[in-house]
Amino acid sequence: MLRADPDPPPPVETPGPVDRAGPVDPAGLVDPAGLVDPAGLVDQRLVRQLAEAAAAQVGAGSVQLLGDGGLLQALAKQLIERALELEFQEHLRGPGTNNPAGAAGGPGGSGGPAGHRGPNGPNGARARRLLTEIGPVEVRVPRDREGSFAPRTVRPRARRLPGLDRLVVSLTARGLSSGELVAHLAEVYGVEISRETVSVITDQVLDELADRRGRPLDPVYPVVFVDSVRSGRSGGPLVHLALGISTDGLREVLGLWPAEDGEQWPQVLAGLAERGVREVWVLVGAAGAELAEAAAARWPRTVVHTSVAHLLHAALRHAPGEDWGGLARVLHEICTAPTEAAALERLGRAEREWGPGHREVFRVWRAAWPLLAPGFRFGPEARRLLAGGGALERLHARLRRIEQAAGRVRDERAALKRVYLATLALESPAGARRPWTGDWPAVRAELRRGSRR
Repeated sequence: MLRADPDPPPPVETPGPVDRAGPVDPAGLVDPAGLVDPAGLVDQRLVRQLAEAAAAQVGAGSVQLLGDGGLLQALAKQLIERALELEFQEHLRGPGTNNPAGAAGGPGGSGGPAGHRGPNGPNGARARRLLTEIGPVEVRVPRDREGSFAPRTVRPRARRLPGLDRLVVSLTARGLSSGELVAHLAEVYGVEISRETVSVITDQVLDELADRRGRPLDPVYPVVFVDSVRSGRSGGPLVHLALGISTDGLREVLGLWPAEDGEQWPQVLAGLAERGVREVWVLVGAAGAELAEAAAARWPRTVVHTSVAHLLHAALRHAPGEDWGGLARVLHEICTAPTEAAALERLGRAEREWGPGHREVFRVWRAAWPLLAPGFRFGPEARRLLAGGGALERLHARLRRIEQAAGRVRDERAALKRVYLATLALESPAGARRPWTGDWPAVRAELRRGSRR
């Protein structure tokens, strides 16, 4: 176990009042957005001392980062308590605390809470056990005589820091059941929470979802994918999803809506238009004529393209499993033909080669041709984007994994929460700022040119 240096640290000067009009930042720690760079606040000498102390104990196997007794836990305690102390000093100096000028270091004062001479002042501290993403941390929260101190570092009556809530949401979104998550937190981080607490934490995403439903959207989206998803393979409430590709090529979940009485695409598209969407170049979905009619009523120039992934699944239902691989390759070759005429020729040749035993497979393909044909006005890269739908396929796969781990949901609220948690992975920081395809400017030009024909 690492121990603190026995030599006391040098006294830290209490900072004076902050100049709200324009604080001086000689060290360059504050960026133009007003955010502090944490790396600039770290004393590198302290980092080296901690690393040397840890290296000295590696051989004994006693270095522990996370959980009870971990190095990060001890550092977190020091950081949180120091932040609370600074907040407390600022509170006692601030207006509205019945403090005379002397309490804030003014004339006749002593420059800190110890020299306080007014009604308000320090009144001990309250011990609190905080659950964090690095393990439980015991801290002491200072109190004042008036009981008016409400720190921002640790909210009143808070038992968890926001980082733990984000960790719970992230692990749930990646398919861990409540029981698995509780066991994982206890084993790795030394944090003990109940399944009910996990449910309370994940329920917070419903408020976030409600906020997202009302947020303004971009006026133009080159591509919007719409789909109806269930929370698992075995059924459950249906949820409508809209996934857009912005003019910068970034994917964005535009909204989730419960499908109370079946498919309601006119209401979904109307909701997008009310939030500011004035133009969609290509709308991709599996709803067929109903979706095409709803899009024509809302955005007359929008090209409606059927979802190749859904069409492929619908067609392969009529074939034995051993033929799926070969049929999928043939149907994919039809979609990647250079022109519509070449695609129709390939379709006819495939029908003759596979024979009457697979007539229903190709009947499904021909029935959907009116919504497949518009794709041939685009170049090959744009068609590959429209036919791919990889993000939606990953979403369906993730929902199936979550159902296997956590079971089936039966009510609309739980279905919305599960689907929204699954979509969070689509917007993870790893891929949130990466264009959908490598040469996005060229693909965007193809989409715009083809949608104007």
